[in-house]
Amino acid sequence: MALSPLTTSLIGSLLQRKLLTRGAVFSLVVCLSGVLLVLTNGELKRLLSFEFNHGDQIIFLGMLCWSLYTYLTQGISRWMPMIPYTFIGMLAGLGVISVVAAFSAEAHPVQESLAISQIVLADLLFISVFGTVGGYLLWISGVKQLGAANASLFFNFVPIFAALTALTFGQNVTGLQLLGMAVVISGLLLPRLTHWRQQRFARMG
Repeated sequence: MALSPLTTSLIGSLLQRKLLTRGAVFSLVVCLSGVLLVLTNGELKRLLSFEFNHGDQIIFLGMLCWSLYTYLTQGISRWMPMIPYTFIGMLAGLGVISVVAAFSAEAHPVQESLAISQIVLADLLFISVFGTVGGYLLWISGVKQLGAANASLFFNFVPIFAALTALTFGQNVTGLQLLGMAVVISGLLLPRLTHWRQQRFARMG
């Protein structure tokens, strides 16, 4: 999933037939380096010994679908309001999940839904409202304002927040992982600070 910003930028570059800007390339390289540092904890052998199994292939296809969705959102959100667009996306997801569940002998969504506890139900409602609907609305709004390539760079915060969440649950976060977080944030902020300073000097001139 850390490849999503790079993939989204490449999709936009190919379909629009435009080269990436130097600022975008800088952010992509620096942020990806920071993400890899967080994920591997500085141990390169983890990447060298990585095996691409069936589960990885499914996640990789999911990443491609998400990158394409992000790019297409940039155009669709300009003529369709966010809430109807999000609602259509939720219905599409429900349709796909329903089809998969119907052809899976191990899945019994109705029976399992009736048997869940109140705590699990509260967790599901939280994920549905804040993690899914709210998250999609904010993401679409960001893509609409920043463009798909720039918005996708913020996807690099996913492993950072995952590490911080792990920290709140008592798991250790190493110094190298903290360094990786700082690298990711720097990769996002430095090009924007440079652009802001150039605009400021232009107005002063």
